[in-house]
Amino acid sequence: MRLIPSMDLLGGQVVRLLKGERASANVYPVTPEAWVRRLAEAGARRIHLVDLDAAFGGAPQAALRGFAKAWPRAAFQLGGGLRSRDAVARVLEDGFEAVVGTLALERPEALRGLDASRLIAALDLRQGAPVVRGWTETARRTLEDVARPLLDLGIRRALVTDVDRDGALAGPGLEALRLVAALGFRVQASGGLRDLGDLALVATVPGAQAAISGKALLDGRMAPEDPAVRAAMAAPEGAN
Repeated sequence: MRLIPSMDLLGGQVVRLLKGERASANVYPVTPEAWVRRLAEAGARRIHLVDLDAAFGGAPQAALRGFAKAWPRAAFQLGGGLRSRDAVARVLEDGFEAVVGTLALERPEALRGLDASRLIAALDLRQGAPVVRGWTETARRTLEDVARPLLDLGIRRALVTDVDRDGALAGPGLEALRLVAALGFRVQASGGLRDLGDLALVATVPGAQAAISGKALLDGRMAPEDPAVRAAMAAPEGAN
């Protein structure tokens, strides 16, 4: 089971939010380039990036564009504010895999013709219901209704965030993972991961591939250079 380190960027700074609230932003004293370099040099095979400016409706952060090509040994996935086909296409052209949320839920047909193998559906749940637009709105459709057209497009991977656990170090939202995996997705867990013990819990969910951690790594609860953490970041993605 792979550990995927993440970095959220707001105004060019590395931050973590609590439950997606912009006002809760905690700024970390490290540059985006230095943090990504540290993760990549520790052996991370996949790194998750989030453009919070774009997620909250602002302009995309140009500083993110070159990351995927600067560290070719790692796969990069980027999410946040990808609300048009052109925005998703630009991310793919820059070498990222695209994590698509609001567009995938509200206008999935806009993704038709793009390389589905490089698209990851961001399914963010609050008490089992999908939320969109930086977690500020509840989607008007059920999770099953949201999933059906995505699967029809050939999208088989989903990043699942239990919003009420994100940034809270409260443990992974296993029930949210099970709900999405049961629909036929291979899932990445996001939100609440505290340590490698939680990674083992995620591995018990059929269909789980990996778990994403931001705060636990940034806070030093898990050090990227720790041999066990390095091994987890370099591990194959689960296929249970």
